[in-house]
Amino acid sequence: MRHITLILPLLLAACSTPAYVDQGKAERAGALDLNPVLFQVHPAFGAAPPDCVAILPLAVAETGEPRATVADAARVRLSLYAHLLTQAKRGIRPERVDKVLAEVGGDRNTLGRRLNCAALMEGTVTEYGITFLGLYSSVTVGADLRLIRAADGAVLWQGRHVAANRDGGLPLDPVGLAMGIYGAIDNIRDEQVLRVTDDLARRLVSTIPDTASLALDDPGETSPVAVAVTDPLAEAQRALAAGDHKAALAAAEQAIAADGGNAEAWFLKGRVLMLDGDGMAAEKAIVKAAALDRNNPRILNALGALAADRGDAPRALAAYRMAIDAASANGFAWYNSAVLLAETGEPAESADAFYAAALAYLKSGDPARTERALGQLRRLSDPRVTTIETALTRWGRGAS
Repeated sequence: MRHITLILPLLLAACSTPAYVDQGKAERAGALDLNPVLFQVHPAFGAAPPDCVAILPLAVAETGEPRATVADAARVRLSLYAHLLTQAKRGIRPERVDKVLAEVGGDRNTLGRRLNCAALMEGTVTEYGITFLGLYSSVTVGADLRLIRAADGAVLWQGRHVAANRDGGLPLDPVGLAMGIYGAIDNIRDEQVLRVTDDLARRLVSTIPDTASLALDDPGETSPVAVAVTDPLAEAQRALAAGDHKAALAAAEQAIAADGGNAEAWFLKGRVLMLDGDGMAAEKAIVKAAALDRNNPRILNALGALAADRGDAPRALAAYRMAIDAASANGFAWYNSAVLLAETGEPAESADAFYAAALAYLKSGDPARTERALGQLRRLSDPRVTTIETALTRWGRGAS
């Protein structure tokens, strides 16, 4: 009876939606709220909302049950990174974070400056894995996280949650016994662990305030490079993907020295400098790339992002319009145009651009950025949001 008493509330919780408890408003979880999402947004966040978040490697709790591993913590980190992409904040690839973190020796202030990113997420994976007790199984993933300002360590946000999926039953007959065992075993498949990891990340990230700040993603990521490249340029691309900007820049310079008319080499050099926050040097390289390849939407995207970063909205919008003319399904240009139009007092045109961005990202198979554009469209209360939500749902179910 003691085991039945313990298992019954857990089975009831398997079908419930977790409560969200804002501890900054002195809210408390109810007696029946198992595994609530606890969070707090600190005043420092509102004073200076970050437009970029870099996620540090997550620690593993020594006393967690089921016990997480370093590999498990890496999976949670990647899921958090993916869900942060649904917000209008710039993300830093985990590979790049790890590379610079090793170089600066853990100095948060220097790390933030090197990454050109104001906020860092750190924390601990408190549990990760499966508990199987014959007729009952539980998949749980937990994390305790906080967002800090890199410059001074001020806490901006913190959140804690254990996501769970439980299955099994208390059989009253042999058939029920068989079904209960099946349900418990079926619950512990690998995809269930991944789904619960996704639930954890989605719920925690949803409590971080989202602002309509400009998306400064790497414009070179919006479409693959479809040109043959020389060996130095290929090496530069590999280094950039691995987060080694120093090696990427050196290889790009080598490619330019071998062929000064190589637009991709100039563009890659500009991308690295842009990601490192050296806008003036980046613009020189990207303008050179644009002169060599005038209708390349990725290069035009970068020119727009550089102009926007300087606060030159008219020039940025002009560059994005050229990029859209070159490739109409250009989600990056549509989204960033939408943000600029909203900031300059053009809500109707902004809604049109967010709608076009959502469709472009949907067609390219990018759910994170589709959701980001959809979220901004919701804020504008545009009636067409139901149309794109329907499309997103159908796409998520595999409809063509």
